[in-house]
Amino acid sequence: MPTATRSHSNTGVGGRPRRLAFPEQALATVLHLRVALAAEPLAVLFGSSRTAMHRPLLKTRRLLKAHGIVIPPATTPPVVLVALQARVLAQTSEPSNKIKATC
Repeated sequence: MPTATRSHSNTGVGGRPRRLAFPEQALATVLHLRVALAAEPLAVLFGSSRTAMHRPLLKTRRLLKAHGIVIPPATTPPVVLVALQARVLAQTSEPSNKIKATC
């Protein structure tokens, strides 16, 4: 049974981060396995939290293993990955992505 996707993203509005649809989970897992992106940068890219990203990564990796599908790591990172990593680092260092204190 497909999982419903929440319509809001984790943009500081409050509430739980959105759940990823299965295609997003699959893409995140491929990026994780192929180019070794960790859960936190993936969460930034997909507008979710690290925890909300970690769960689907585990689930999808188990599904791949159960079906005997192996996604080997890239031997050399693609040039595009360097730009992607820079973008993620820029987004994670922006003040709007930091936890805000309540006063």
